[in-house]
Parts: sequence; C-alpha cells; structure tokens
Amino acid sequence: MLLSAVVLRAEEITPNDLEDALQLLLNQALSVEISARIVENGQETVWTMELSRVTISGRAVTVRLDGSNVVVVVQFTPYIAEDASVLLVAQGQTWVTTSESQDAVYRTAFRSIPINLGEPVVFLPLGNHPIDVNVDTDTDGAFNIELEVRVEPYVGMRTEE
Repeated sequence: MLLSAVVLRAEEITPNDLEDALQLLLNQALSVEISARIVENGQETVWTMELSRVTISGRAVTVRLDGSNVVVVVQFTPYIAEDASVLLVAQGQTWVTTSESQDAVYRTAFRSIPINLGEPVVFLPLGNHPIDVNVDTDTDGAFNIELEVRVEPYVGMRTEE
C-alpha cells in the first residue's frame, strides 16, 4: 500500500513543480567568496588567490592549499538564521614540516563566527603568528596564511517573482 502511494505521488510532479523547486533552491543559494593570501612577516603579500563557490545553508565550501612544507585544508560552512544573519563555521587543519626533520606538526582550528551577509571576516588557519613556511618566492622569512571570507546571497540565474 505504501509503495502505491509513493508511485502515485511521483506521478503528480509536473515540470512546473520541478522549476519551482529549482527556483526555491536558487533563491536560497549563497555565494562564498574567498581571498587567500600569503603574507610575509605580517606585512607584504607575496601570493594571492581568489575563489568563489555557490552553496546552501549548512553545506561546506572546502579550500585546500598545498606548499612545499605546508598543507592547509579549511572548510567554511554558512548557516543562515531566520533574521538573515549568518553563523559561519570555519574548520581548519594544517600540516607543517620543518626543514630539520620530516615530522609534520598537525594543528586544527575551529571557530563559529556570527556575521552579516556581505560582511568580510579573516580566518588565520596557521594562527596569529607567522611561521617558517617554504613558499615559491624570492624572499626568506616568516609567513602566514590569511583567508578573507565573505558570504552573500547568490544572484546568478535568479529570477524575480
């Protein structure tokens, strides 16, 4: 009896229902803009990367950065509240090897950051202090990784009602 109810319900879905469902999903979609920077000694930016991903509330956007002695994996998960505020959950994992040994130092960071749509926030997966990280630049020094994140409503392919 349950199977026939499921089949009957599937027959009732029309192309308009699918279009309405897709439009609802697009209307709730979020754009996560990430600007990644490697900063030398807290001053000069020696490398940048821009990344934009579309997601929905509760679904993570993952960023992976690989260097010669560092790997950084960060997941940003936006959660939209009823008042349109955002709780951005940032979870970072880093593996850093030193030049003296091949042992990797593992670090993890987890932050829940209340923000408003469009408000930028900076996440430092290596912490607040520069570390010795080998990067492909002509300079020697201590470096840090900065990830500036902005969550905004997704406007691509959206139709006005």
